[in-house]
Amino acid sequence: MPSPLAPLSRAVGSLLDRSRRHFEAVRPRSGAVAAGLVLLVTVSTVVGIVALGATFDATIDREVTVDNPDRPPESTCEAFGDDDSVFAEQCDRPERIDVDVGEELRDATGDYVAYAAFGVPIWWGIFALVLHGAARLAGGSGSLGDSLVIAAWAIVPEILRLTAGLAAIWRALATTTVDGATIEAIANEVVTAIGTMRIPLLAASAVVIAVQWVIVTGGLEATHDLDRGTAGTVAGVLAALGFLLAAV
Repeated sequence: MPSPLAPLSRAVGSLLDRSRRHFEAVRPRSGAVAAGLVLLVTVSTVVGIVALGATFDATIDREVTVDNPDRPPESTCEAFGDDDSVFAEQCDRPERIDVDVGEELRDATGDYVAYAAFGVPIWWGIFALVLHGAARLAGGSGSLGDSLVIAAWAIVPEILRLTAGLAAIWRALATTTVDGATIEAIANEVVTAIGTMRIPLLAASAVVIAVQWVIVTGGLEATHDLDRGTAGTVAGVLAALGFLLAAV
């Protein structure tokens, strides 16, 4: 009696064959392709952070009163706030001001754009080094350049995870009433709302990691001369670690 898993096994095998053939075909121009892929993921991540800020601004319509950051402390104004002081103009400003929380969160999110611009290439390099070390321990013979190419292709599906994350956050905030009296309280409400999307986000992560497993397994077969079982095991260990990190 045929195994009910036979069709799934054939489908996975077909995907792995296509992945291996892809890396065999792209190998002559692999350096330029890898650089282009990393640039694509970097730009997409930067755009995603900007979109996250826009999501906060569009879904959170709430103002709170906070201390004016442009006004010196009251003790300074009492001591040096006379008409001849350099603090006079600043001390004339109101002690408390109303701020739009959505705008504040958008601006705070924008501070992470630089981290994305530099973080993605660093992440790619670390991933490639770990992948290369694991492949060598398993008996692989490919170069570090080959591992960099595999890693570059493997991070491309992260764009899908980023898109799913943005959609989930938009959904969570659009269906949540934010009414905290302070920025801290509102931040807690936002975190709680996003937490309701944990299962869909984990499901998206699982799909992305499965695609990455196929990519890495095929890449190790093609460029590190590992048999499919060994390549799949190496890729599986890395995939399991990736899923654990996503689940934390």
